[in-house]
Amino acid sequence: MTDASATKFPWAPLLTLATATFMSITTEMLPTGLMHLMAPGLGVAESQIGLLMTVFAYSVVVTSTPLMVLLRRVPKRVLLVSVLLLFSVSTLATAFAPTYGWVLATRILTGIAQGVFWSSVTAYTATLVRPEQLTKAVSITSGGGGLAFVLGVPLGTLLGQLFGWRLTFVALAAVSIAVAALLWLVLPKGQREPAASTSPIEVQPAPQAIGDTAAIVLPRRSPRSMGLVALVCVLCAIVMTGHYSFYSYVSPYLLGPVSLPEGWLPVALFGYGIAAAGATFATGLVFSGRPGIGFYTSFALFLVGGGSLALLADHQPLALAGMFLWGIAMGFTPTLLQARLLAVAPTRHRDLASALYTSAFNLGIGSGSFVGGLVLDATGLGGLGITFLAMIGLAVLLNLGIDLAAARAARPRTR
Repeated sequence: MTDASATKFPWAPLLTLATATFMSITTEMLPTGLMHLMAPGLGVAESQIGLLMTVFAYSVVVTSTPLMVLLRRVPKRVLLVSVLLLFSVSTLATAFAPTYGWVLATRILTGIAQGVFWSSVTAYTATLVRPEQLTKAVSITSGGGGLAFVLGVPLGTLLGQLFGWRLTFVALAAVSIAVAALLWLVLPKGQREPAASTSPIEVQPAPQAIGDTAAIVLPRRSPRSMGLVALVCVLCAIVMTGHYSFYSYVSPYLLGPVSLPEGWLPVALFGYGIAAAGATFATGLVFSGRPGIGFYTSFALFLVGGGSLALLADHQPLALAGMFLWGIAMGFTPTLLQARLLAVAPTRHRDLASALYTSAFNLGIGSGSFVGGLVLDATGLGGLGITFLAMIGLAVLLNLGIDLAAARAARPRTR
């Protein structure tokens, strides 16, 4: 860093990177809001639109690490701009794809670009600020991803209803090109490349995270082991699988069993996003020093909120209130999971733990969309909520097991 950058917080580069993360997550999650338009437009079942999210997430998991090894010598400024341009091209290709097969291929390409982007953006952020500013900087850049759920998906859904899903993807591609150009202008030239190891407090941000895991005070004497890391990653995968098995198809569910008028769909998605964003910001304030209580509170909100949406669909106000509670639960959960990961990961293996967590999160997204599609084809929309509740119930049992394992590991050994 230059002397100037060392004394002045780089708001313009960080906010531009946050805008880029906003665009990347909006494009990834947009099929959830446009499913009811894309399926008839492409002549396929809604479950096949959900499969687009599956292949997207799996593309991230499979390709991000090997591609980052291959591209490690490319300057991060050039890499980020190039990846965002690839993102724009593949999104534009989605808009003009003549068949479902072509859409599927373009989503794989977009997923590959997404994996490289998210693998690069946090490491690059570390080069823009001093070490003591890193947590604040990462919370800003990753916050764009969380904002995508609040504004990006509802706004994209509204655009789709007004102008069609294809023009919505065209608009996303155009904005992404503009953001890529802005990145090229704003990001400093000749920036030093990130070191081989990252800060010990750094955790790769989940797509939903707006808040800051450092806001949660962790237990002082928490046991640490890679075995507990593995259990936390399995817990993350189960929760995300359950969540996305239902959320991936929430638009047709709201329009179907809940009988929500189509014009109100963006409002419902916006309400969910606001609930999640508010909960994410409040996580550190509410659960600082007691993340265990936070987990069981989140699980209760998942079960009550998701249960209301699943079992009380005929009572529209209760179903929509349940969706709001579900959003609060999903706002709490990623930050709590990352905080628990920090608590149990051995200090020298936090980078590995971060990578495992990120893979588990994306595996959950892909598996959830896939499982939800299978359930949708087999039982119809009514089976989605039951699957969600079963997966969250399984997560509660696993969380109890992790608590018991951690308590046993913290117990002093006697001969």
